Amino acid sequence: MMKGEWAIWKNAFTPEECADIIKRGEKLTYQEAELGPESREDKIVDKSYRRSKVRWMNRDIFDDVFDKMWKLTVTANEQFFGFHIDRLRYMQLTEYDEVYKGEYKRHHDVFWLDNPEKQRKLSVVLQLTDKDTYSGGDLGLEVQGESLTDHKDIGTVIWFPSWTPHWVTPVTKGRRNSIVCWFEGPHWK
Repeated sequence: MMKGEWAIWKNAFTPEECADIIKRGEKLTYQEAELGPESREDKIVDKSYRRSKVRWMNRDIFDDVFDKMWKLTVTANEQFFGFHIDRLRYMQLTEYDEVYKGEYKRHHDVFWLDNPEKQRKLSVVLQLTDKDTYSGGDLGLEVQGESLTDHKDIGTVIWFPSWTPHWVTPVTKGRRNSIVCWFEGPHWK
């Protein structure tokens, strides 16, 4: 039984951990953010819908972050959601910059027919950037019209069911960095 529509853990990561993640992430190749399921070969870059740059994080460089995120998510899942999750394949280091008015319009993270074995169940966002260094870039959730502008503290982690519509408003000053990841499990029954 789901006990909450979203969960938050402030100061889950220290400012030093967040700065270290960004520093290590800068060594990775970035790409323009794409739309659609990962199995789709003709992925779409639609800058009228999503303007951001992403770097794909794997365990080889970020094992510590994967382990911590897994432990935090197990706790949040037990307390709020009760979903059957058993996999975290990768994480996405996302950048939204004022230079290109970074944003991501309303969307959800589930591709119901994409994977015959697993489905995204919990979406997770880790705030890596000090909220005083940028403007805009607010995460919104379609959960009773909830806007999470009050939850932008560095190191904050937010969880919500992957089917929840959400968005990021345009960044109007500075740059916002975050980690986004998806915990998967067997198909819903």
